[in-house]
Amino acid sequence: MHMTTGEVIRRIRKSMGMTQTELGALINFSQPAVSTLERGGPASHDVRILRLMARALQVPLAILIVESDQEADVDRRNFFRAGALGSAGAAMMAATGSAHAGSASSVKIGASDVAAINESVTQIHELDLAVGGDRLCGVAANQVRYVEQLLHHGTYTDGVGRALTSACAEMMTAAGWVHFDAGRFDDARRYYVNAAHAANAAGDGIAAAHALGNASCLMAVGEEVVGNPLAVQYAQGASRASRRDGGPKLRALMAIREAEAQGARGDKAAMTAAVSRAHRAYESTRGHDPDWVYLPEAEFVGGVGWAQMCISDHAAATAHLQAAIEKSSAWPRERAAWQIHLAQNFVNAGDIAQACSLLADNFDTISSLASTRLNQRIDAIANAVRTHAAVPEVREFLGRRAARV
Repeated sequence: MHMTTGEVIRRIRKSMGMTQTELGALINFSQPAVSTLERGGPASHDVRILRLMARALQVPLAILIVESDQEADVDRRNFFRAGALGSAGAAMMAATGSAHAGSASSVKIGASDVAAINESVTQIHELDLAVGGDRLCGVAANQVRYVEQLLHHGTYTDGVGRALTSACAEMMTAAGWVHFDAGRFDDARRYYVNAAHAANAAGDGIAAAHALGNASCLMAVGEEVVGNPLAVQYAQGASRASRRDGGPKLRALMAIREAEAQGARGDKAAMTAAVSRAHRAYESTRGHDPDWVYLPEAEFVGGVGWAQMCISDHAAATAHLQAAIEKSSAWPRERAAWQIHLAQNFVNAGDIAQACSLLADNFDTISSLASTRLNQRIDAIANAVRTHAAVPEVREFLGRRAARV
């Protein structure tokens, strides 16, 4: 059984010799509100409040996101039952039992509220890169519900309403990605569809591109039918949506998504053309990229490597995937994903020993991450190499995996 988020906060607080009152003073919480949070109250499932708590305790936010979705799901459903404010003040009022917490219909939404939502979107993406999506599904789902309630019941100007709708689309896309990483493909697909609708309602081509591009990735590599032809159509739609308003990284990312989709279908010519467009976009200076666009060099070269693996260009794929591994050391989940891709590339190329050696050397780190998607890929590789158990590297990898299970 995992420790709850509240229990982790309590242990860190006590290790610092800090009282609940002292901790509360740092984040404008009352002592009863801190006590309720440590017992697993609604505030313990709000990423914004956890961010404040992490800063007060001087620890990485990822340390506080420790609950599996299954264990915490019932508690997370209660997150917005008391109202739809979702702010630190609302959480305090709910925690202390105030009868004057108010309803969402009394809340006036402004630009600062939209900015806070966008910051939470970025934080969810960064946490997934660090710890994996399994631990973030409930948190992201609650954030989506929060923004939806603000849209449905808050009051705001037309301009703020459009920005809020765009932020809702981005939050839905973030929720879709962590559900994808958690192997919950049906939920991911639903979030992406809703995100695309919200983006279109806001007239936001950037948000639409993000939702369509991620949906393409899901269909190209995440579902049972690898190489789904719809993945190409979604990726092409994402590219079109990004061309008007998107900056260099967004346009390059959508081209990479198309390269991945074309590679999954085995279309070498189309994949190569998409990679060329990605390079041209990446090197351009036209347009502006929003903060959530994550396309460092590691992601760029890794995406190219994955597409090359799909068309059996194993030597080129190896070079690109190794570069992605070297450049993603700051993001454990991301680095593990490229290591697993590289191992799969070695298997496809017939170098079983090299694949198993890579996985065995990094097994503890990879298996410690909360990503069902990555674990499923390791299982698939284990099944593929089992007939080569006489090879020492294969025996070591299978032994490490069996011990972990």
